Amino acid sequence: MRKKCFNFHDSRFRRPVSSFSQHRSGGRSILQRARYEQAPTTNAKPVNRKQHLETVASSGYLLLEVLLALAILSIVVVLVFQIIQTTLRVTSDINFLQTQQRKVDGICELLRRNFVSMPATCLFQTRDQNGSKELVFRYAPFNFSWTKTGAKYGTVVIAGRLQADGRLALSVLEESGNALESYVDSGIERKGDWVPLINDVDQLTWRFYSSGTGKWSSDWPDTAVKPNLVEINIKLAGRNRVERGVFRWPIAQTGS
Repeated sequence: MRKKCFNFHDSRFRRPVSSFSQHRSGGRSILQRARYEQAPTTNAKPVNRKQHLETVASSGYLLLEVLLALAILSIVVVLVFQIIQTTLRVTSDINFLQTQQRKVDGICELLRRNFVSMPATCLFQTRDQNGSKELVFRYAPFNFSWTKTGAKYGTVVIAGRLQADGRLALSVLEESGNALESYVDSGIERKGDWVPLINDVDQLTWRFYSSGTGKWSSDWPDTAVKPNLVEINIKLAGRNRVERGVFRWPIAQTGS
């Protein structure tokens, strides 16, 4: 019986050397690959650092944005407060000026009615008394009385009276009693006789115009004639403007 002999040179039983070497090399490559995967790669470090820097930068940007928003909000609040404060101050000043202007207009209208209503028998003159110029009307109606006792006639005095703070108060005095007790005739002054028309006057001057001379004068001592025009210049406290009022005397020039 013929034994079969294996032919090691047969390709069916031949194991290529390259396969073994590949197995061995493959074993090393697997081990090296495992070690390589377990070990941190050099390329991963920059990626993690970049992410960390981006996180820190985003946190810094967020804080900067908050601070910037707070700064802008503070500026806006301050500006709004200043605008409101300025508006309130301007509104208060406008109201004050309007009130002062209404006072001046009211006084001018009251004085105009006083001069217009003067009868022909009225005697008028000015005098300096207690450092102030007084306008004295004799036989004149009481146009500055607000009592319901009917019309009265007598002596009317208009003058600036000194206040406690050094300013003037445009005041009026109306008297119809005995001449011995008269302020104009005897110089006796009683408290409560003067009625203030407007207070806090810084400046008060009078002028009188005569058509005969064609000139303005600061005094009018002659009671025989009357001025054609009477001018008042008044400046109230808190105002830089001097208000001027001119009143016409529409009666004959002779006092009789």
